[in-house]
Amino acid sequence: MRRISKSFGLTQVLRDVDFQLRPGEVHALMGENGAGKSTLMKIAAGLIEDFEGQILVEGQPVYLTSPRDATRAGIAMIHQELSLVPELEVDENIF
Repeated sequence: MRRISKSFGLTQVLRDVDFQLRPGEVHALMGENGAGKSTLMKIAAGLIEDFEGQILVEGQPVYLTSPRDATRAGIAMIHQELSLVPELEVDENIF
């Protein structure tokens, strides 16, 4: 992710954020409530498409308009939800 910025009305929640992941690495995204962590992850997962900046996969820009687009690009997000659907397999509870 390169130079990601996002505002909700007059409130800017992300400003020029760079976030890079490589295969085999583990990262923690931490911050106070309202710091923009969820917004950044929702952008990466294709849940928010109105933002400034670029998402790159293997160095190429990708345009995500849905979680399905993100999955096709190799991006998935596991939400911090305690309400999983018991009838679904683990991978089906991930989008």
